[in-house]
Amino acid sequence: MKNPKLRAFIPLFYIVWSDDLLTQKEFLTLQEFIGSQNWLSEKEKELLFSKVNVLAPPSREQLVHWKSEIEKIIQDKPSVKCIFDISIILSENDKTVVDLRPAFVELENDLGILGEEVIGDFKKTAVIFTSNYKTVKRFDTEILTQILDGKEAAIIKKVKSVISRPEFAYETSTDTDVYREKVYDWCKILAEENLGNMAYPKQYGGGGNLADYFAIMETLSYHDLSLVIKFGVQFGLWGMSIQSLGTEKHYIKYLKDIGSLKLTGCFAMTETNHGSNVKGLETMATYNHDDQTFTIHTPNENAQKEYIGNAANHGQMATVFAKLMIGGNDYGINAFIVPLRATNGNILKGITIGDCGLKMGLNGVDNGTIRFEKVVVPKENMLDRFASINESGEFESPIPSDNRRFFTMLGTLVGGRIGIPRSALAAAKSGLTIAILYSDKRRQFGPEGGSEVPILNYRMHQRRLIPLLAKTYAVHFALQYLTNRFINKNECEMQEIEALAAGMKAYSTWSTRDTLQECREACGGKGYLSENRIDALKNDTEIYTTFEGDNTVLMQLVAKNRLSEFRKSFGEMDAMGIINYVYENTKTAISEKNPIATRKTDDEHLLDD
Repeated sequence: MKNPKLRAFIPLFYIVWSDDLLTQKEFLTLQEFIGSQNWLSEKEKELLFSKVNVLAPPSREQLVHWKSEIEKIIQDKPSVKCIFDISIILSENDKTVVDLRPAFVELENDLGILGEEVIGDFKKTAVIFTSNYKTVKRFDTEILTQILDGKEAAIIKKVKSVISRPEFAYETSTDTDVYREKVYDWCKILAEENLGNMAYPKQYGGGGNLADYFAIMETLSYHDLSLVIKFGVQFGLWGMSIQSLGTEKHYIKYLKDIGSLKLTGCFAMTETNHGSNVKGLETMATYNHDDQTFTIHTPNENAQKEYIGNAANHGQMATVFAKLMIGGNDYGINAFIVPLRATNGNILKGITIGDCGLKMGLNGVDNGTIRFEKVVVPKENMLDRFASINESGEFESPIPSDNRRFFTMLGTLVGGRIGIPRSALAAAKSGLTIAILYSDKRRQFGPEGGSEVPILNYRMHQRRLIPLLAKTYAVHFALQYLTNRFINKNECEMQEIEALAAGMKAYSTWSTRDTLQECREACGGKGYLSENRIDALKNDTEIYTTFEGDNTVLMQLVAKNRLSEFRKSFGEMDAMGIINYVYENTKTAISEKNPIATRKTDDEHLLDD
């Protein structure tokens, strides 16, 4: 077409023919537009109609020619912003065409043409953010690491050094027995490095450092989650139950051997019919005053201990939670040390142990079931920090209330609700590290004529991963705060700490579950391959939302605590105090509705230094 006015239609012709997605309806839209232009003669309209005839598409040579004309204009005129700018140049700035801008823009919208995107596609080298694929480190990673590791930097460095040894190469065998023995061997090495006994008092062979113990748990979670759970069962649940619920005689007799892994053990609380409802446990511990012993007994199949870590293969003893019976009277749930195996590994008389078998994850942990058939243990095997049997065979406790004593006993075990969310967080960090590094290397699409770009450069992909990364940092510091509160606790703030631990355990493990799913999807097919670890991270952490307290139940505990505190705060107020409370909250609510103060979300505000 030599007529400059008609050449204004070339960009539209090229776009509709090069886009295979345009329908018959959209061709009709373009034809109707041409027919409505009164400034065109009938002969000119006929020529233009011939260019949008579905039955007579242009030749490849014609399309190439149109494209080259458009590209030449874009190269010569970098200021071109939209399709109509090209039309004006092709029409040689014809006034009639210039006046058609509103009509052309409306036509582009009707055809679903995204002008800026099309212009970018035409450019040989699109100068856009996405094409700038060079990764630049904009912060000092060493300083950030120091901030994250804090006072536990030395122990974290030591643990990373240990798990970097050749002996800690990932176990790839699908044989459960092989995997379990590998994890057990790893625990032996950790015990030899004095990492298992870190939380125990120094006078009993420990390190006397609870903060370091939590850091060890979290750091081990970067390596293998079966390892950290096996480690936690042995040195945390088993050992810490002795330390938290027992007394001096128990510390002297057991803690050193537990910390060295010479005495392996279990934490036998959960039963087939009772998990969250610990008060409903049915295992019985009947006191026999004549010989000063307890008879531990499983009254029915549904009262067997279930999902007990260390039980199926390695556990020699267990802290067994059972209902204490004295003279036919029920004195509630108490804890007892019960032998399971001889030193040669043989299961003792009266003990029946089953294997939970293959699980969704954590198959390096030997979970099992335990049944007791009138197993007799000596009186000193009762963990008697909060309750005991006196010389007359009577029940004694420094805490008279059964309910308060029960919750005080469970409160001493709250450390597990700190270790588990920190372990879960480490799994989320691992998944995000894998997904973000992969997306910085994986290239897909790119500007026409240019190279493909990393998918991390796409805003959509950033929005999938970067908010999760930010949340992970937030959870990290929240758990650090919780850990410090727990370590430096005093009696009057224990209820608040227990509620914080319950809430953070639920929040962190739910967050990890969702984060790892997003990481898997963000890595595409590669995320589905076992060699990239996301499958193991997902499967192993799935149970984190259930053990150490079902998340939904824990959130009910949090709600109960908040309501109790709210009621308490009102109960301590007089009439004037209530008026001031309502006033302050009303003032806050009104001030937070100020859009200038709380609604700034523009890029300039968010990026402001």
